[in-house]
Amino acid sequence: MAFFTVAGVIPLTGVFGKIFGGERSGWFAFAALVVVIMWAGQLVTLIFVRRPETFTSRGSTPFKELFGIIIKNDQLACTALSMSLFMIGYITTTTFGVYYFKYVYGDQNMYSVFALILGVSQIAALAAFPFISAKVRRETIYNAAMALIALGYALFFFAPVTTMLYIGIAGVMIFVGEGFVQVLMLLFLTDSVDYGHYKFGKRNDAVTFSIQPFINKAGGAVATGVVGAAAILSGARAAESSGGAALTRGGLMILKTGMMIFPALCITAGFIIYKKKYILTREKHAEIINELIARGEIKGE
Repeated sequence: MAFFTVAGVIPLTGVFGKIFGGERSGWFAFAALVVVIMWAGQLVTLIFVRRPETFTSRGSTPFKELFGIIIKNDQLACTALSMSLFMIGYITTTTFGVYYFKYVYGDQNMYSVFALILGVSQIAALAAFPFISAKVRRETIYNAAMALIALGYALFFFAPVTTMLYIGIAGVMIFVGEGFVQVLMLLFLTDSVDYGHYKFGKRNDAVTFSIQPFINKAGGAVATGVVGAAAILSGARAAESSGGAALTRGGLMILKTGMMIFPALCITAGFIIYKKKYILTREKHAEIINELIARGEIKGE
């Protein structure tokens, strides 16, 4: 859904605008289409996904205990913080896309092509993850993914804008790496549920997994603020209102810094937090699961 939105926003709003008689109507029609597709996807999950009961229920969690659960569970807290920084960086880069291709590359229509390349790259990474993780430790995958992202941002920043070749390669590197990190973050959240159960005697699945959509929305809000500020400081907003005038060299550097340097710093900060605070290795998690089985609080296989 995310890649459909990113890749389709430019061409489809134009098509809908012609069909429905204006740019505003085109954007409204595109938003309505996205909502319908999103609802359809949610219904698939609601109707067909079932959770096996592998543990003993300990009742519901009062609202007043919500934040205490997150703070007391140090592994959940560090995962949430690391994930937040990652999502801020990830969403900031994608949100800047239209500005980059309009003002830096010089062809706004190439944004949809770029988004399609990135979508295929990230989906390929998601599909490949189960096969790679069966043979390679998560820590190694995370390290390799972060190295790939760092190299991708460096190449993207210095890539010549006369060709899509280097930009495309950089994008593939960044989003293949980010695809792996996204899956890993979900696994880290899952393991933090078992860790919380082990430490406090109670699972908090709903609270834990509700963090992910909150982080996504918060990351989107921060990214929108960063993009808006950069668009104003670089002169892109003023250029749009005046018919798309060219930006100064300083303005272009502000856009590139906001799109590449700021996200890279956020993602790197999240990685540092993970390296310093996250302790749930494969061995540690297995130890926790064995202890919970011994207590009779979860069912062994």
